[in-house]
Amino acid sequence: MVIFIIPARNEEENIDRLFSNLAAKTGKLGIGYRIILINDGSTDSTLKLAQGFKDKIPLEIIDFPEGKGVGEGFKAGFSRALETAGDNDIIVTKEADNTSDLDILEAMLKEVNDGNDLVLASCYAPGGKVVGTTLDRVVLSSAANTLLKLFFPIKGVNTYSSFYRAYRAGMLKKAFYAYDNRLIEYKGFICMVELLINLNRLPIRIKEVPMILRCDFRKGKSKMNKSKTLLSYFGLIGKEVASSKAHLRDIIKRYENAQKDK
Repeated sequence: MVIFIIPARNEEENIDRLFSNLAAKTGKLGIGYRIILINDGSTDSTLKLAQGFKDKIPLEIIDFPEGKGVGEGFKAGFSRALETAGDNDIIVTKEADNTSDLDILEAMLKEVNDGNDLVLASCYAPGGKVVGTTLDRVVLSSAANTLLKLFFPIKGVNTYSSFYRAYRAGMLKKAFYAYDNRLIEYKGFICMVELLINLNRLPIRIKEVPMILRCDFRKGKSKMNKSKTLLSYFGLIGKEVASSKAHLRDIIKRYENAQKDK
Protein backbone atom coordinates (compact mmCIF):
# COMPACT_ATOMS: atom_id res chain seq x y z
CA MET A 1 0.00 0.00 0.00
CA VAL A 2 1.19 3.49 -0.90
CA ILE A 3 -0.22 6.40 1.09
CA PHE A 4 0.13 9.85 -0.47
CA ILE A 5 0.23 12.87 1.85
CA ILE A 6 -0.38 16.12 0.01
CA PRO A 7 -0.80 19.58 1.56
CA ALA A 8 -2.82 22.03 -0.52
CA ARG A 9 -3.56 25.73 -0.22
CA ASN A 10 -5.51 27.50 -2.97
CA GLU A 11 -4.82 24.84 -5.60
CA GLU A 12 -8.16 24.93 -7.45
CA GLU A 13 -6.36 25.20 -10.78
CA ASN A 14 -4.22 22.11 -10.08
CA ILE A 15 -6.42 19.74 -8.09
CA ASP A 16 -8.19 18.02 -11.00
CA ARG A 17 -4.94 17.19 -12.78
CA LEU A 18 -3.34 16.13 -9.48
CA PHE A 19 -5.93 13.46 -8.71
CA SER A 20 -6.37 12.33 -12.31
CA ASN A 21 -2.62 11.83 -12.75
CA LEU A 22 -2.28 9.95 -9.45
CA ALA A 23 -5.16 7.62 -10.33
CA ALA A 24 -3.68 6.97 -13.77
CA LYS A 25 -0.14 6.34 -12.51
CA THR A 26 -1.12 4.02 -9.65
CA GLY A 27 -3.43 2.14 -11.99
CA LYS A 28 -0.61 1.69 -14.50
CA LEU A 29 1.73 0.44 -11.77
CA GLY A 30 -0.96 -1.82 -10.30
CA ILE A 31 -0.46 -0.64 -6.73
CA GLY A 32 -2.98 -0.13 -3.95
CA TYR A 33 -3.07 3.43 -2.70
CA ARG A 34 -4.91 6.08 -0.79
CA ILE A 35 -4.54 9.85 -0.61
CA ILE A 36 -4.58 12.11 2.42
CA LEU A 37 -5.08 15.71 1.30
CA ILE A 38 -4.57 18.46 3.86
CA ASN A 39 -6.57 21.55 2.93
CA ASP A 40 -4.58 24.27 4.64
CA GLY A 41 -6.89 27.27 4.84
CA SER A 42 -7.76 27.50 1.15
CA THR A 43 -9.93 30.49 0.28
CA ASP A 44 -10.73 29.30 -3.24
CA SER A 45 -12.58 26.17 -4.44
CA THR A 46 -9.83 23.68 -3.52
CA LEU A 47 -11.84 21.97 -0.79
CA LYS A 48 -15.06 21.80 -2.82
CA LEU A 49 -13.29 20.38 -5.87
CA ALA A 50 -11.41 17.82 -3.76
CA GLN A 51 -14.63 16.66 -2.12
CA GLY A 52 -15.99 15.93 -5.58
CA PHE A 53 -13.33 13.23 -6.00
CA LYS A 54 -14.16 11.29 -2.83
CA ASP A 55 -16.50 8.94 -4.70
CA LYS A 56 -13.94 8.36 -7.47
CA ILE A 57 -10.66 7.69 -5.65
CA PRO A 58 -9.60 6.53 -2.15
CA LEU A 59 -9.34 10.06 -0.74
CA GLU A 60 -9.42 11.41 2.81
CA ILE A 61 -9.40 15.15 3.46
CA ILE A 62 -8.06 16.82 6.58
CA ASP A 63 -9.45 20.35 6.64
CA PHE A 64 -7.77 23.24 8.46
CA PRO A 65 -10.24 26.09 7.73
CA GLU A 66 -7.99 28.78 9.17
CA GLY A 67 -4.72 27.34 7.87
CA LYS A 68 -1.93 26.07 10.10
CA GLY A 69 1.08 25.93 7.81
CA VAL A 70 2.79 23.18 5.84
CA GLY A 71 4.53 21.72 8.89
CA GLU A 72 1.30 21.20 10.81
CA GLY A 73 -0.28 19.79 7.67
CA PHE A 74 2.43 17.18 7.24
CA LYS A 75 2.31 16.29 10.95
CA ALA A 76 -1.43 15.69 10.70
CA GLY A 77 -1.01 13.69 7.51
CA PHE A 78 1.75 11.49 8.92
CA SER A 79 -0.22 10.91 12.11
CA ARG A 80 -3.30 9.82 10.19
CA ALA A 81 -1.33 7.63 7.77
CA LEU A 82 0.64 5.86 10.49
CA GLU A 83 -2.53 4.95 12.40
CA THR A 84 -3.26 2.24 9.84
CA ALA A 85 -0.03 1.77 7.85
CA GLY A 86 1.90 -1.49 8.08
CA ASP A 87 5.65 -1.30 8.63
CA ASN A 88 6.35 -2.15 4.98
CA ASP A 89 3.82 0.27 3.52
CA ILE A 90 5.26 3.32 1.78
CA ILE A 91 4.29 6.91 2.51
CA VAL A 92 4.83 9.38 -0.31
CA THR A 93 4.77 13.13 0.25
CA LYS A 94 4.43 15.52 -2.68
CA GLU A 95 3.25 18.93 -3.76
CA ALA A 96 -0.30 19.58 -4.93
CA ASP A 97 0.79 21.79 -7.84
CA ASN A 98 1.90 18.98 -10.21
CA THR A 99 5.53 20.08 -10.36
CA SER A 100 6.79 16.69 -9.12
CA ASP A 101 7.41 14.05 -11.80
CA LEU A 102 5.18 11.01 -11.33
CA ASP A 103 7.21 9.14 -13.94
CA ILE A 104 9.89 8.49 -11.29
CA LEU A 105 7.40 7.15 -8.72
CA GLU A 106 8.08 3.55 -9.73
CA ALA A 107 11.84 4.04 -9.25
CA MET A 108 11.28 5.64 -5.84
CA LEU A 109 9.08 2.79 -4.65
CA LYS A 110 11.59 0.24 -5.93
CA GLU A 111 14.38 1.89 -3.92
CA VAL A 112 12.30 1.57 -0.74
CA ASN A 113 11.41 -2.05 -1.52
CA ASP A 114 15.12 -2.71 -2.11
CA GLY A 115 15.93 -1.71 1.48
CA ASN A 116 16.16 2.06 1.63
CA ASP A 117 14.18 3.83 4.36
CA LEU A 118 13.87 7.24 2.71
CA VAL A 119 14.05 8.11 -0.98
CA LEU A 120 14.34 11.71 -2.13
CA ALA A 121 13.34 13.02 -5.55
CA SER A 122 16.16 15.39 -6.44
CA CYS A 123 16.37 17.98 -9.19
CA TYR A 124 20.00 18.54 -8.16
CA ALA A 125 21.11 14.92 -8.47
CA PRO A 126 23.01 13.96 -11.65
CA GLY A 127 20.34 13.65 -14.35
CA GLY A 128 17.91 16.01 -12.63
CA LYS A 129 17.05 19.60 -13.51
CA VAL A 130 14.55 22.41 -13.04
CA VAL A 131 12.30 23.56 -15.89
CA GLY A 132 10.16 26.68 -16.06
CA THR A 133 11.17 28.65 -12.98
CA THR A 134 12.59 32.12 -12.45
CA LEU A 135 16.28 32.91 -12.04
CA ASP A 136 15.84 34.29 -8.51
CA ARG A 137 14.23 31.05 -7.33
CA VAL A 138 17.02 28.99 -8.89
CA VAL A 139 19.63 31.13 -7.14
CA LEU A 140 17.81 31.00 -3.79
CA SER A 141 17.28 27.25 -3.93
CA SER A 142 20.84 26.50 -5.05
CA ALA A 143 22.33 28.77 -2.38
CA ALA A 144 20.16 27.25 0.34
CA ASN A 145 21.08 23.69 -0.63
CA THR A 146 24.77 24.57 -0.77
CA LEU A 147 24.56 26.10 2.70
CA LEU A 148 22.72 23.08 4.11
CA LYS A 149 25.22 20.66 2.56
CA LEU A 150 27.98 22.62 4.28
CA PHE A 151 26.41 22.44 7.74
CA PHE A 152 24.61 19.09 7.47
CA PRO A 153 26.38 16.92 4.87
CA ILE A 154 24.51 13.75 3.93
CA LYS A 155 26.34 11.28 1.74
CA GLY A 156 24.79 11.06 -1.72
CA VAL A 157 22.18 13.76 -1.03
CA ASN A 158 22.00 16.90 -3.16
CA THR A 159 18.60 18.32 -2.26
CA TYR A 160 17.23 19.08 1.19
CA SER A 161 13.93 20.87 0.66
CA SER A 162 11.97 18.75 -1.84
CA PHE A 163 8.49 17.69 -0.73
CA TYR A 164 8.54 14.69 -3.08
CA ARG A 165 9.79 11.76 -1.00
CA ALA A 166 9.04 8.11 -0.24
CA TYR A 167 9.31 6.83 3.34
CA ARG A 168 9.15 3.34 4.78
CA ALA A 169 6.25 3.53 7.23
CA GLY A 170 7.94 1.39 9.88
CA MET A 171 10.93 3.73 9.94
CA LEU A 172 8.69 6.77 10.39
CA LYS A 173 6.84 5.15 13.30
CA LYS A 174 10.11 4.58 15.14
CA ALA A 175 11.39 8.04 14.23
CA PHE A 176 8.34 9.81 15.64
CA TYR A 177 8.72 7.72 18.80
CA ALA A 178 12.45 8.47 19.08
CA TYR A 179 11.84 12.21 18.78
CA ASP A 180 8.86 12.07 21.16
CA ASN A 181 6.60 13.40 18.37
CA ARG A 182 8.88 16.43 17.86
CA LEU A 183 10.23 15.23 14.54
CA ILE A 184 8.66 18.27 12.86
CA GLU A 185 8.38 21.57 14.73
CA TYR A 186 8.62 24.25 12.04
CA LYS A 187 5.32 25.33 10.48
CA GLY A 188 6.56 26.64 7.14
CA PHE A 189 8.22 25.11 4.06
CA ILE A 190 11.44 24.69 6.05
CA CYS A 191 9.79 21.78 7.88
CA MET A 192 10.93 19.34 5.18
CA VAL A 193 14.56 20.36 5.65
CA GLU A 194 14.13 19.94 9.40
CA LEU A 195 12.60 16.50 8.88
CA LEU A 196 15.47 15.35 6.64
CA ILE A 197 18.14 16.56 9.07
CA ASN A 198 16.42 14.83 11.97
CA LEU A 199 15.96 11.55 10.09
CA ASN A 200 19.59 11.55 8.95
CA ARG A 201 20.68 11.40 12.59
CA LEU A 202 19.11 7.98 12.86
CA PRO A 203 20.65 4.72 11.56
CA ILE A 204 18.63 4.67 8.35
CA ARG A 205 19.36 4.32 4.63
CA ILE A 206 18.73 7.38 2.44
CA LYS A 207 18.79 7.38 -1.36
CA GLU A 208 18.19 9.95 -4.10
CA VAL A 209 16.44 9.55 -7.45
CA PRO A 210 17.01 12.26 -10.09
CA MET A 211 13.93 14.27 -11.04
CA ILE A 212 12.99 16.94 -13.54
CA LEU A 213 11.11 19.56 -11.52
CA ARG A 214 8.44 20.90 -13.89
CA CYS A 215 7.56 24.33 -12.55
CA ASP A 216 5.92 25.05 -15.90
CA PHE A 217 3.22 22.50 -15.04
CA ARG A 218 2.07 24.60 -12.09
CA LYS A 219 -0.98 26.79 -12.60
CA GLY A 220 -1.06 29.83 -10.35
CA LYS A 221 1.72 31.19 -8.18
CA SER A 222 4.02 29.33 -5.80
CA LYS A 223 2.87 29.59 -2.19
CA MET A 224 6.41 29.93 -0.81
CA ASN A 225 7.39 33.29 0.68
CA LYS A 226 11.03 33.65 -0.42
CA SER A 227 12.28 36.11 2.22
CA LYS A 228 10.48 34.35 5.08
CA THR A 229 11.82 30.98 3.96
CA LEU A 230 15.37 32.32 3.69
CA LEU A 231 15.24 33.65 7.25
CA SER A 232 13.89 30.28 8.39
CA TYR A 233 16.95 28.55 6.93
CA PHE A 234 19.26 30.58 9.16
CA GLY A 235 17.06 29.95 12.19
CA LEU A 236 17.03 26.21 11.52
CA ILE A 237 20.80 26.06 11.07
CA GLY A 238 21.34 27.85 14.37
CA LYS A 239 18.91 25.59 16.21
CA GLU A 240 20.28 22.34 14.84
CA VAL A 241 23.94 23.28 15.29
CA ALA A 242 23.17 24.07 18.93
CA SER A 243 21.56 20.65 19.57
CA SER A 244 23.45 18.87 22.33
CA LYS A 245 25.22 15.61 21.58
CA ALA A 246 23.69 14.07 24.70
CA HIS A 247 20.19 14.87 23.45
CA LEU A 248 20.94 13.35 20.07
CA ARG A 249 22.38 10.21 21.69
CA ASP A 250 19.14 9.80 23.62
CA ILE A 251 17.12 10.06 20.39
CA ILE A 252 19.26 7.44 18.65
CA LYS A 253 18.99 5.14 21.67
CA ARG A 254 15.18 5.44 21.67
CA TYR A 255 15.13 4.60 17.94
CA GLU A 256 17.36 1.56 18.41
CA ASN A 257 15.26 0.37 21.34
CA ALA A 258 12.14 0.67 19.18
CA GLN A 259 13.83 -1.56 16.61
CA LYS A 260 14.61 -4.18 19.28
CA ASP A 261 11.04 -4.10 20.59
CA LYS A 262 9.58 -4.75 17.14
